[in-house]
Amino acid sequence: WPYPIYASERLHDRKSIFVAHASRLPNDALFPLFLEVLTASPKLKKATHCMYAYRTSELQCSTSNSKSTMITGQHDGGESGSGNHLARLLDVTGCENTVVVVSRWYGGVQLGGDRWRRITHVAKEALDKGGFCKSRD
Repeated sequence: WPYPIYASERLHDRKSIFVAHASRLPNDALFPLFLEVLTASPKLKKATHCMYAYRTSELQCSTSNSKSTMITGQHDGGESGSGNHLARLLDVTGCENTVVVVSRWYGGVQLGGDRWRRITHVAKEALDKGGFCKSRD
């Protein structure tokens, strides 16, 4: 993978472990390659849940004008609603040409609403480390 991959710190909560990885994604066609590279790690292969979202901009030109269209994708990885949650995070933080993947190793204790806070926390940390979030002035 030609771009740096930024990882959050591992977050532990009631025996579950969360970690996020974020990287530049110039276009959605490269996503399968990114996921293949990321999941080549034996540790990540053992994660109970692997949820992700990406958001890329595609320039569409015509003779009269050109405009940018956002291409998005997401997957829950068995954590219902998490892909949509991560996609919203990318939108709200103004991330473009970015992918974020959150891995969770389930520890046997249900976290309820806290799981969303943990997913958001690690995803935001990885995105911030990579400088992908745009400040909203």
